[in-house]
Amino acid sequence: MKKLVAFYFSGTGNTRYITEYLLQKLSKGYACEMVEITSPVDAKRLLSEADILLFAYPIYGSAPPIPMRNFVHGYGKLLRGKKIILVETQYFFSGDGTAALGRTIKNYGGEVIGAEMFDMPNNLADLSIFPVKNGGEIEEKIARARKRADKFAQKILNGRAHRRGFNVFSHAVGYYSQRKFWWKGEVGKRNKLKIDPAACVGRGLCANSCPVQNIALKDKKATPKGECVLCYRCVNLCPKKAITLFGKEPPKVQYKGPPGR
Repeated sequence: MKKLVAFYFSGTGNTRYITEYLLQKLSKGYACEMVEITSPVDAKRLLSEADILLFAYPIYGSAPPIPMRNFVHGYGKLLRGKKIILVETQYFFSGDGTAALGRTIKNYGGEVIGAEMFDMPNNLADLSIFPVKNGGEIEEKIARARKRADKFAQKILNGRAHRRGFNVFSHAVGYYSQRKFWWKGEVGKRNKLKIDPAACVGRGLCANSCPVQNIALKDKKATPKGECVLCYRCVNLCPKKAITLFGKEPPKVQYKGPPGR
């Protein structure tokens, strides 16, 4: 049986959920393994052993997140000749969020044989214009995502996977409506994370859960280092709702993630 290794990055659980669900379906035809890219792993060995690779990630401003881009560039030489499937999660739309990473993979000699996008619940908890929903309120959206995953998995197993987001129109939408502007301000956004010292109790949940160790505890207070990757994990985990990123006010409702996260 061929081996499929899924490398994923997930801020608040949406991408992890879809990746786990897809691998359950794909296990009918592949020996599947799932790896979080910011965890200590023997990536070189896994990349070399895999017959098929799957990269899964959330999309920010129609751009793949910094950790996934760094991972692909860091191991790019090992992608030559590899068959790769891309899985992207989004709240609204991304245009060519899959192809944005696919072009980089192609430059390293990899071949994207399938790509799909999944609409998932909002996790931008500190932006009131995008309401956060949990529990029963997200069941319908999660069910639609699973249905799309069922179809995509079956196409992969049949050798007929499609590549959503790879056409000219998608590229125009993704680049001109989002990514062009996102990339201009992305570096500045990394220093936007704010932690209210008056509300912080120094529990350390944010520091321990940050995928890139961007938060440190100093004098029993959480302090950002200015290297945020914009995943919103800490904003949604803080028990005192003391953290904001893009919004000016603390979140009223935090995203708890898909069921079973």
